[in-house]
Amino acid sequence: MSVLRRHNVLLWSIAALLVIAVVPLPVYAGDYGTEDLTLDSQGPAVSQLQKDLAELGYYKGSIDGWFGPKTMEAVKSFQKANGLKVDGLVGPKTKAALNAVLQAQTDRYGAQDLTLDSRGPEVIQLQKDLAELGYYTRSIDGWLGPKTQEAVIEFQKAQGLKPDGLVGPKTKAVLIAAMTGVTPTAIASGAKEPSAASIKQYNSHEKPIVDAFRANYKGSLAEALVGRAIWYMEYGFMKYGHTKYPSTGYIDCSNFVSLVYKDFGYSITSAAKNYDKVGVKVEGVYSQKIPGTSKYTLVGVEKLKPGDIFTFWNSDAPAKTHIGHVAIYMGEINGKPCIINTCSDRPTAIGIINNFSYWYGENLIEVRRVLPDSAFVPGKSFTDNGPVIPAIYQIKPNKPIILPKYLRTGF
Repeated sequence: MSVLRRHNVLLWSIAALLVIAVVPLPVYAGDYGTEDLTLDSQGPAVSQLQKDLAELGYYKGSIDGWFGPKTMEAVKSFQKANGLKVDGLVGPKTKAALNAVLQAQTDRYGAQDLTLDSRGPEVIQLQKDLAELGYYTRSIDGWLGPKTQEAVIEFQKAQGLKPDGLVGPKTKAVLIAAMTGVTPTAIASGAKEPSAASIKQYNSHEKPIVDAFRANYKGSLAEALVGRAIWYMEYGFMKYGHTKYPSTGYIDCSNFVSLVYKDFGYSITSAAKNYDKVGVKVEGVYSQKIPGTSKYTLVGVEKLKPGDIFTFWNSDAPAKTHIGHVAIYMGEINGKPCIINTCSDRPTAIGIINNFSYWYGENLIEVRRVLPDSAFVPGKSFTDNGPVIPAIYQIKPNKPIILPKYLRTGF
């Protein structure tokens, strides 16, 4: 009898092993198997891949366990967005990146969906991120109330997501992509972060001007161009130098103006001395010395429009022989005409000037206009090639480099 029982147990054990060998075990989130997944792969690992890509907003097809063209397209979109080789092959690097993104969602916003009346540290992080992107302006209180939900919906609309106010996997994924920022290709050896003194200067002088410009932004081409100049000031991490920013991370005044205009399809010289041939002169704008003082005042401000280009004399000997400096006019902000240009003692090479009493008044030559009348009308469509990310940064970024498409006003 005992021999027979042992024989039955052996048979059941063999049967169980056969079942395990034939029936695939379930695949859990982030588990894509040990084999590479590519076009025409099939099975539970592919199903899991499709589910995760769908949650991250890259895949919109059915969860069928078949790695078809739509799955391939979703994989390539994910790879492109995360700086991976865009080959559609789900190998170790792509698997690791998927797991990292999925984990980042949980780490940053928790595993559960966030919705109206959610509370806690995850909501605090959500509010901070929405504030950084320009969508949320209220207190950071850890409560997902109506105002926070409004900010979520605004963000969802801007990013082409379902505007339901629910912070689920897809919304979390886009927020993560926004807040992770651009990964610098390279940072120069010895590059340093902006100094505390320069940041203090920026917060006291530039930030109020930028905040006022954002508050009155209507979205014309001219305003978008000024906004891009602001974006480079805040996220370009430019260092002053006379070489090309795209390849070196250095910028000078004329390269800066040329770079900003090029983003919107306008080819302008990068040589300051040739800016007297750029666009047309804006008549009636000049600087005038105030009688009895050493100060100057800007005359004809009412004739200026955002995007106009200010030109100034050179200071190197022999002085005042050619154009040596150029700047972009931002508009009259907080009651003062403002220009954005290369400046010293700022977190990066770019800063804002709103005082023409001294050098900027004494050395003003003229103002040139490049943009057509349509550029000043909100709602008109225009070309935007996006910002340039340099091959190397000469200033070490001290915050995520958020792309314009994620920011509420684009800057």
